[in-house]
Amino acid sequence: MKSFLHDEQPEALNSALENWLAAHADALIRGEPFTASAEGLSEAERAEAHSLMFLADRLREGLTPVTPDPAFVARLRSELLAQAPSQPALLAQWHKLPKGYKLAARIGGLTLTAGLALLAGSRLLELLLRAQRRQHSHDADLSLTAVS
Repeated sequence: MKSFLHDEQPEALNSALENWLAAHADALIRGEPFTASAEGLSEAERAEAHSLMFLADRLREGLTPVTPDPAFVARLRSELLAQAPSQPALLAQWHKLPKGYKLAARIGGLTLTAGLALLAGSRLLELLLRAQRRQHSHDADLSLTAVS
């Protein structure tokens, strides 16, 4: 049986082998014996399937279903809820702020946005002017060489 590295993909199985292994997995999940026929599989595929099915059967025997302790579930739930982001609480805090603070925050946000827009606009204007100067000097060079 070939082992695969973590970044290596196994060769694609044929659909008969895939279906046979899927039927075996379904039987294991249901707790029923597997009785499907191995028709359409080569000897090599049967050997590989046998190895995989043997491993699956051993895992099924060794792993027993576990039901978590109710106290553990309750404690885990309370811990997760305590760590959850409290978006409504943040919104409630915003509504509790005095009107002056809200106005200052809005003006600050608008000022920052306007400043960034002016900065971006001036950079864009500067780039356009440079491109225009280059084009103008390139046109002037062409006309001088055409005359000489």
